[in-house]
Amino acid sequence: MAEAPKEARSRLNAFNLLRLLGALAVIVEHSWVLTGHGSPLTPASGIGVGGIGVGVFFLISGYLISTSWLSDPSLRRYTVRRALRIYPAYALVVIVTALLLGPLVSVLPAASYFSGTGAWSYIARGLLIQPVSYSLPGVFQGLPYPGAVNGSLWTIWVEVLCYIGVAVMGLLGLLRRRTVLVGLVLLGLAAASAVHLTGYSGPLIPLVVSAYAAQPVAFFALGMLIREVRWVPPLWLTALVVIAWRLLWGTPVANLAAIAAVTCLTFLIAFRAPAWLHRPTGSYDLSYGTYLLAFPAQQVLVQSGLREPVLVLLATVAIVLPLAALSWRLLEQPALRLRHRRPAPVPAAAPVPETS
Repeated sequence: MAEAPKEARSRLNAFNLLRLLGALAVIVEHSWVLTGHGSPLTPASGIGVGGIGVGVFFLISGYLISTSWLSDPSLRRYTVRRALRIYPAYALVVIVTALLLGPLVSVLPAASYFSGTGAWSYIARGLLIQPVSYSLPGVFQGLPYPGAVNGSLWTIWVEVLCYIGVAVMGLLGLLRRRTVLVGLVLLGLAAASAVHLTGYSGPLIPLVVSAYAAQPVAFFALGMLIREVRWVPPLWLTALVVIAWRLLWGTPVANLAAIAAVTCLTFLIAFRAPAWLHRPTGSYDLSYGTYLLAFPAQQVLVQSGLREPVLVLLATVAIVLPLAALSWRLLEQPALRLRHRRPAPVPAAAPVPETS
């Protein structure tokens, strides 16, 4: 969900590949959950397939967003870059979902659908990002996962909070303080473990963010730390960590082992994958559009009677990837180009010719 800043935008990493795989992992999870089949990964593993996908997003985001600030520590430009990357596509999905998709799939007639406050509240809360609404009048009722229009939107607010955290740390000069970054990682891991072990689902910070944010925030902090220490996990260590994670399934530390395995795999692939894998969709970045659009598309498929997870997965990918390409081409990429515009410089006196 984050673009590579100038110094990290080379073709020497596989971040584009990983972000797309992360979005597809979320689709896999939702294809099982939304059809009533539960998560494809056993709870003993400490993380779901969708959690792995979200973790990959936040690891890369922590790495790139902190790099973005350090490469250009201007609060105004940083805010503009973040807003242009995340908001246009998000806002369009919220509006189109409420005004076009909602009345088409709702059990209510269009007049009833629009006469109440539900659709308008969905748009207003969605555009504010927090607190986002997940239901529309008469939409997706009676499904295995009833009433949820776009359950993926909860992570957008967590991402925004991480952006704010990077800006605050940048202004305070803390983004290169390794002790601070290690402390943040430990705090995030402790919170994620407490949530995992207790099953707590209430507010992590009252009126700000729920317990579901603990694990993504821990991944984001790990991404920032790995950027600072410039660490690339070796293959042998990654293999050992993945094996250890599997052996620790069902133990109290399964989630910590899962976080370690996902982190090692992410950055091993990012910096060790062959160059031909770096940009699987060429100049198109389909990950964000895929992530935003998949959940409602899956609910439509389930409502149409498709209940086999594999078929929902394949149909969703076939539908969403072309839509994500349109989102990138017509909205996301043009918005990103606005980042590079600068006001015209004030005319200055002619420079003094060099005399040497």
